[in-house]
Amino acid sequence: MLIVDLHLKGNLVIVVGSGNEGMKKVSSLMTQDCEILVISNSSNSQLEKYVKQKKIKFKKIKLKDASFLSKYKPYLVMATTTDRVLNRKIVEKATNMKSYAYASDDPEVSDFAHPSVINIADTVQIAISTGGSSPAMARKIKLKAESYFKNNISGEEIFQIRLQKFARSEAKLIIKTQIERKKFLYSILNDKRVKELLKDEKYKQAQTRVKKMLKEWL
Repeated sequence: MLIVDLHLKGNLVIVVGSGNEGMKKVSSLMTQDCEILVISNSSNSQLEKYVKQKKIKFKKIKLKDASFLSKYKPYLVMATTTDRVLNRKIVEKATNMKSYAYASDDPEVSDFAHPSVINIADTVQIAISTGGSSPAMARKIKLKAESYFKNNISGEEIFQIRLQKFARSEAKLIIKTQIERKKFLYSILNDKRVKELLKDEKYKQAQTRVKKMLKEWL
């Protein structure tokens, strides 16, 4: 089994079903900067809250088959209804449309297994997967590991991750080779002044420091 991180940014992801499984999947997608569309025959208070916050879109329809998918061009479709036969039809339809497909109750027909994810400050995601063999055990292990990781990944490290993203974006505009960009990013990682600024939660000043270092690098 290979655990991968799908690049969902800017892409349409359709979640079919608004029950517990569907809402879990919606929550896991919130950090991916993708367009989320929930399709279901019923709504709930959490779903309506997300719609009001403009975090997702919702379409209420009577789910009979998978024909509704023809109206869309999704990158990923997640079937989470309580009807196993319907879920399989949705997966088959999505696959025929060249979309990635997943059924919460049917890992054998899914393109991937959905791991239990530990989310830290919407910046670090740690996946725990049993390859679909036992989602219940994956969740149990996640609950055991979650407090450890949240207590041992510091705020400074979270800021450093965000700063590295900023620095990579800046460096791509000026530093032409990947090898040199990598050296530059490591220099930021090891810079004492950057560490001091991030420890004091002075993120904007750390960005300024990065820009200065980039000029000096050239």
